[in-house]
Amino acid sequence: MPRFQHTRIFALAVCTLVAAPGGSLALGSALGSALGAALGAQQATPQATPKAQTAADTSAARRDTLEAVAIRAVRAATPAPGAQHSMQREEIRLRYAGQDAPLFLNSAPSVTSYSESGSFSGYSYIRLRGIDQTRLNITFDGVPLNDPEDQVLYFSNVAGFMQSVQSVQISRGVGASSFGTASYAGSLNFQSLSLATTPKGGDVQFVGGSYNTQGITAQYATGITPSGFTAYGRVTAQRTDGYRHHSGNEAKSTYLSAGWFGDRDALKFSGFAGLSGTHMAYYASSESVLRIDPQDNPLSTADGDLFHQEMASLQWTHAFTDGIRTTLTTYRNSAAGGYDVNFGSGPYANYALAHVWLGAIGTLQVTRGAWSLDAGFHASDYHREHALAIRPTLSTRLYQNTGYKQEQSTFAKVGYTVGDWRFAADLQLRRAAFQYHPSAAAGIAPFGTDWTFLNPKLSLAYTLQPGVELFGSWGRTGREPARADLFAGADDIDATTAGSVLPLTRVHPEQLDDFEAGVRWRTATSTLTVNLFDMEFHNEVLAIGTISLTGNPLRKNVDRSARRGLELDGEWRLADQWSTTANLTVMTARIASYRDDAAAKTYLDVEPVATPPLTFNDRLIYRASSTLSWEFGTRYQDRGRLANDGNAAMVTPAFWMFDTGLSWHVAGIDWRGDIQNLGDIRAYGSGYEENGGRSFFPIAGRSLLLTARIAF
Repeated sequence: MPRFQHTRIFALAVCTLVAAPGGSLALGSALGSALGAALGAQQATPQATPKAQTAADTSAARRDTLEAVAIRAVRAATPAPGAQHSMQREEIRLRYAGQDAPLFLNSAPSVTSYSESGSFSGYSYIRLRGIDQTRLNITFDGVPLNDPEDQVLYFSNVAGFMQSVQSVQISRGVGASSFGTASYAGSLNFQSLSLATTPKGGDVQFVGGSYNTQGITAQYATGITPSGFTAYGRVTAQRTDGYRHHSGNEAKSTYLSAGWFGDRDALKFSGFAGLSGTHMAYYASSESVLRIDPQDNPLSTADGDLFHQEMASLQWTHAFTDGIRTTLTTYRNSAAGGYDVNFGSGPYANYALAHVWLGAIGTLQVTRGAWSLDAGFHASDYHREHALAIRPTLSTRLYQNTGYKQEQSTFAKVGYTVGDWRFAADLQLRRAAFQYHPSAAAGIAPFGTDWTFLNPKLSLAYTLQPGVELFGSWGRTGREPARADLFAGADDIDATTAGSVLPLTRVHPEQLDDFEAGVRWRTATSTLTVNLFDMEFHNEVLAIGTISLTGNPLRKNVDRSARRGLELDGEWRLADQWSTTANLTVMTARIASYRDDAAAKTYLDVEPVATPPLTFNDRLIYRASSTLSWEFGTRYQDRGRLANDGNAAMVTPAFWMFDTGLSWHVAGIDWRGDIQNLGDIRAYGSGYEENGGRSFFPIAGRSLLLTARIAF
């Protein structure tokens, strides 16, 4: 895209934000002062409230606080509010129709995502500032969800996941310390549905639409009893044929949460389980074929997989006083299944995986006047078996190896407020160890390695005037390579291949220094956050634009690389019935020196793969009444590189995409209709270079989804 077009889009977005109520600094200051005065007057004149109501409100607030202690310990908070974006339960309930979480979160700042099937569900992937999801820290009520070996989570294994989420916070860059894999590109912190505040009742939701998409979800909450007991449950079943030929997915999942809330104690169980069968589509299609058949899938109807996954956690929370709270959480995560691969001739190979993962987490929160302390520890033990068999004799395995991963970490975050200034310091110590036990006939002994990381973060915020806040932060974090990085994409190591991967120190751990700074305006009708970031990498493990035989991206270390940019994130009420949200990311990403080993060439100062220089999202909302609303969404995604060689022709094309949705409540039923890709454009979510040409993962054409929710 020509540079002047970037400038025009950027200028248009900035003018829109500034012209909106609260967009200018002067107007923001005036409205912020008026709002502050109004709030001050309201606080100065207490309202008469019945005594019983006050007691009930206090009890509910205490229970909600007890339930959220663990999630608040790991989530990013002030004084660094700029590089984060949150979605609350009401927005999720209104817009979610069963799609995988990466596809639902696609409208957040600096987020790109795609699915291999081209639509709705299946294997879907999310990137933040152009960095893939293996470098995102993903937690659920503080419990880590990234697979310790490959550091990835496949949301397709747990259909309807977002139905049971109270809120999600997307933090960009090095955020606050958390549990599990490093928050390298950022973090996705999911909070489970609040038992303490969810009233008694339930609903049944039906979904149907294009590409034979069908789904049903039933959920029910008991509400909290006088004795403090409460429970919530959900079951989901869904299927789709997928946009690409024979790329469908059939999935079932269930979620259960139950708890007891006392005066100073809370006990909460949360667990989910899912079963997913997918027709494979992990190979992109060549550009020449897509011109003829935009739904092409080079894999056949025989390519498929079947996986199940389960997670259960038990959390105990105790409040010693109103200012001192602690939690202890234990968890178990497991998954198993297999997938088929066609080597081009002969019968199919079946790769089998099975893991069990156990862990314990503790947190402590202390608040004393201007000081606050959040501390935590995490210890986990994990193992996963890898096996290969040839159909139809799956009982005879050509190999069976096991990877073991242990982790221990601890952190402390200290905050201090003085006048208009707020300071925070965060220090994490983390150790991870990997051991590989080869097949009995591999001809090599077990081997392994370990890593230790000390990750500091500093941040501050300053209230310039009511409604205007300046913030800045610096953080450093390190991350170990995934198993696939260590093994160059191989699933098994034996005497013939060990020489190409050993010692494991050939692949270096990554390090990132992240600088963030910005300003946030707040008024009675709007918020606007402007954030500048500078991410400086050393030994980044970078995708090389090629995939393995089994569809996994191949990566290698590059000595120096960087991502620098500007992010705008705003929302405002235009009138009583009109509101809008918008975000914009303008980014420059560079690799100082990249060595293409296959071509024996070195490229200097080039752009990394799948990192669009510009993304833009806007959603216009019209609420005609309490029972009828309409939305119109716009998305622009700039071109992304398919290889790290600087070749301007090897890119995914830029695209504009438009969606619309209508929600209404009639006859006791909540109805919603969504049309995605309203203009029926041909667009591609990702791809790679293949044999000197371009291969793409297509995005579905015009699609319709209808949702009906019946409450009881």
